[in-house]
Amino acid sequence: MNTFKKRTPLFLYTPFLLFEIGAALFFLYFARGSYETAAPSSIIVLFWIFSTAVTKLYHYERNLTYTKQFQRFIFSSALFLIIVYVASLIIANAISFSIYIMAVFFSVVFITKAAAVSLLFWLRQNVKSFQENILVYDSKTGKQFVRDVIDLKRTGYNITVADKQMFEENEFIKLIETVQQNNITAIFIPFERLKKLGSHTLNLAWEKQNKLFFMANYNTVTFGNNPCFFGLTQIVRFRTSPLDDMVKTILKRIFDVLFSLIIILLFLSWFVPLLALVIVLDSKGPVFFVQKRPGRDGKLFPCIKFRSMTTNNRTEKAASRNDIRITRIGKVIRKTSIDELPQFFNVLFGQMSVVGPRPNLISQNEYYKEMFKEYPKRMYLKPGITGLAQVSGARGGIEHDLEMKHRIKYDIFYIRHWSFALDIKIIIHTAINLMRGEDKAY
Repeated sequence: MNTFKKRTPLFLYTPFLLFEIGAALFFLYFARGSYETAAPSSIIVLFWIFSTAVTKLYHYERNLTYTKQFQRFIFSSALFLIIVYVASLIIANAISFSIYIMAVFFSVVFITKAAAVSLLFWLRQNVKSFQENILVYDSKTGKQFVRDVIDLKRTGYNITVADKQMFEENEFIKLIETVQQNNITAIFIPFERLKKLGSHTLNLAWEKQNKLFFMANYNTVTFGNNPCFFGLTQIVRFRTSPLDDMVKTILKRIFDVLFSLIIILLFLSWFVPLLALVIVLDSKGPVFFVQKRPGRDGKLFPCIKFRSMTTNNRTEKAASRNDIRITRIGKVIRKTSIDELPQFFNVLFGQMSVVGPRPNLISQNEYYKEMFKEYPKRMYLKPGITGLAQVSGARGGIEHDLEMKHRIKYDIFYIRHWSFALDIKIIIHTAINLMRGEDKAY
């Protein structure tokens, strides 16, 4: 059960982005139409987007201050001017700019930024939906962090201090109750307590909407993610998976969409009609078999497959070796995993990923959740058409419960250590295994 309420939705910040970026882009396009010396708008826009992305001009983190925002404005403007100037030297005939236009443009950006940030700070102080309830571990570092947050004034944090005894395993239920009663969305723990924390505390990060942070003083050497500072207190986010990073999640999604489109357009567009004809001629029933499967966070989605069995009312029973339900063509497409190909449509619809933990039956889900406490963790990410467990020999029918335990280890490893290189490696190994054939595929 999720112990945390939903964190501040990202869409709350969308109006700020639209207001700021929209004003800047509108001026650039207006200027292009008004002055012959203005640089081509589309190129200038790309230069501005790149400059602001590098300097994080449009970030609205909790420890944001007027000073930090002004520094970012200066850095963004300087980088932008350097890029435009260098580009004008390289392609002089295509790029030119007016000093007057640039001066007005930076004035527009500065004014809109000041207005947006001022409004955001007011909302964080006065509107609950822009605020966040956090729990801080009662310690020397925790007390310093609380003082730093109070001094910053505009973080929007509502602080609850928790006695360190609550983090002991035998008192952990009190921590959960405190989190629920105060609608806590993030927990801040001293960095020096990291080694002494039980797995029960770190496991909170596997809960959706849970955020764990480690606090340290300015003189402590931390590791992992780049720390951010609240005054002199540095904060490090504990990430369950590299895909907790929004940028990496977006990149993985872009890859999924492009890869699935290539497969659908270049292969499935002509292969589906051919196989559909064979399936219909082989046995009565629909071409596709659509079954509800638990996906990310255990939410059900319609998993699409080519039908490989005769129509029956035992769909929640996993296939076994020499299963009498499997049709003649079904034996072939299951052996080669061709029956899974329609799941590229699930990927396109955002219900699955090309690579990720495989989705099990609902009945298997309920059974293994009770048997293995680590099992629910494999649903942290979207399920995949293929996965690390599948290319590591842990695929096909489950003949012994320990085989599932073996799969869980691979799935958790993938979640904790995801990378694009690992995804590509899994895809290549999947293709090789399909050509070789596998004994466990039935």
